[in-house]
Amino acid sequence: MTDVDEIVRRAADLNSAPEARREAFGELVIRFQDMAFACAFAVLRDAYLAQDTAQEAFVIAWQKLAQLREPAAFPGWFKRIVMTQCTRLTRCKRLQFVPLDAGVDKSTDDPGPHVSAERRDLVTKVLQAINALPENERLVTTLFYVNGYTQADIGEFLEVPVTTVNKRLYSARQRLKAGVVELFKGDLQQQRPSRNEKFATEVNTKLRPFYDPDWPTVTAIASARAGTDARSYESWVNRRNAFDESRYFRRQYVVEDERTKQINAYGVIEQSIYLPKYRLLLLSDPEWLKCGAGELLLDRLLSDAVDAKAITVSCRQYASEIELANLLQSRGFEEVSRVIDLRLNVTDADMSAFLPVLKRIDEQGISITTFAEERERDPHCVEKLYELTTLLQQDDPARGPVARPAYNAREALMWLEMKYVLPDALFIAKRGEEYVGVSDVSLFEALPGALTQGFTGVRREYRRRGLATALKVREVLYAQLHGYQIIQSFNKLEQIAIRALNEKLGFVVMREQLLLEKCLRDVVDIDARIFDEYAGKYRNDARPDLVTLVRNEAGRLTMEFLGQKVQLFPTSETEFFVKYFYGEVTFDRDWLDFVMRVPDSEPVVHRIYKIVQD
Repeated sequence: MTDVDEIVRRAADLNSAPEARREAFGELVIRFQDMAFACAFAVLRDAYLAQDTAQEAFVIAWQKLAQLREPAAFPGWFKRIVMTQCTRLTRCKRLQFVPLDAGVDKSTDDPGPHVSAERRDLVTKVLQAINALPENERLVTTLFYVNGYTQADIGEFLEVPVTTVNKRLYSARQRLKAGVVELFKGDLQQQRPSRNEKFATEVNTKLRPFYDPDWPTVTAIASARAGTDARSYESWVNRRNAFDESRYFRRQYVVEDERTKQINAYGVIEQSIYLPKYRLLLLSDPEWLKCGAGELLLDRLLSDAVDAKAITVSCRQYASEIELANLLQSRGFEEVSRVIDLRLNVTDADMSAFLPVLKRIDEQGISITTFAEERERDPHCVEKLYELTTLLQQDDPARGPVARPAYNAREALMWLEMKYVLPDALFIAKRGEEYVGVSDVSLFEALPGALTQGFTGVRREYRRRGLATALKVREVLYAQLHGYQIIQSFNKLEQIAIRALNEKLGFVVMREQLLLEKCLRDVVDIDARIFDEYAGKYRNDARPDLVTLVRNEAGRLTMEFLGQKVQLFPTSETEFFVKYFYGEVTFDRDWLDFVMRVPDSEPVVHRIYKIVQD
């Protein structure tokens, strides 16, 4: 295999044309196809699975070829990929051993039942003898007889000295009878991939890019996943169709059955409006996930995400999709939230039993108005609303460890003017000029014909008066008046009281959902006491009015400026990054560098100095 390293270089050269790279990799497939099959057969002892595993190994090798630092090390590197795929398959419960000659083309001349039976018995005895060998001897024997590979070739592939290959081969021959060896050799060579061009042709058909004609099949898989939840299915389709590929990055792939060309799995990665944050979607039957479709898609999609300079990749899925969750968690994804999807059928909802609550609230001198009305009447409306929600969220059992930033008029108003916000559906409870409660419904990620319920909260001194109920009743009446059919609410497991109130109003539980996330940048563990050294106020002399606050909040380093607050994630004791935008921070004793590093653009560096307290 003297020229393997040169072929690998051509296949991995990103500066070459794609056709040239694929042609070079095709040479590697032809060169190593029998070796990959023999290696897989020695471990799996199943001819069909060995073929499938070898093909999957080539797909993975193609995806990861750029990671191979030394082209000459390809044989051993590729062997490890084959063995990894074998390990994955041996964990599946679908292994059914198939004799080597089961897939060999038979002559049209039937030798008769007695001869066929004798042949099967003989093959069975041969396989029993081969399978009785220790695995290292079985592996060397299979590699040696599959296609006349030399001991040097085998040693390079197995990453062992030639002397070790010779010893194992000699030991195996001593254990086996000569007739057994010859019969095994004959059957093995009839089954090897190089007997025709079919194997090499099929290697690239396991995973391929998504094309528009695939859409009906993909949507059928999505519909099956949604089950009876037609609105979720419709929403899924609408979001895929509405995605703007001219502004945001997206890659889509399908996994096909190489024999039937049936699409069995679909995967997509999409850039979000928070440019470093990407969404991952995987659709597949659990059985296909178990047997490699998910890993093929995940390997390729994560590779694409790295190439696109993504910082995080997240996947929202049903909690019942256990195989998918296990796959993602095995690849470094972590659960970041778990919510219960509750829905109210607005059309059939009867709020008459709750109308007296509205009357009692009014009798207590509490009125319920809307953000639209308050904004017309009160110039301090936005600030009062922000202060109220900041106060109320401190009592939310599902609150995060990092406090909200201080009020900033521009930032607060920007969120309230988002297209999905319905100013006349953001309800505010007030007593006199004091805001005492809030609740809203909006179009944020809403299902077709539906509204999404937002945050609901009431000041402590006004609780247990029915005020939260009254606010939610107003939401239902609003939805009925404006022709919406559904209100959807996502409640975290800790939000027991608000879930109980929703169910009292008629909401029903649909499903439990998980959000799993993987950070593609390395985050290191450092002593949180170092954060105290960085904490303080920072200012640039060019903008003395602009103060940046750095805090240690429960062992998390945060930075706040202009009404925004972000958590800083350490890559070393002095260097940090931000997940929501391409920002990096480097600390020194008396200053910090804040770098905006947008891909394919020159970085913008802001040096700001720590304010020395008197």
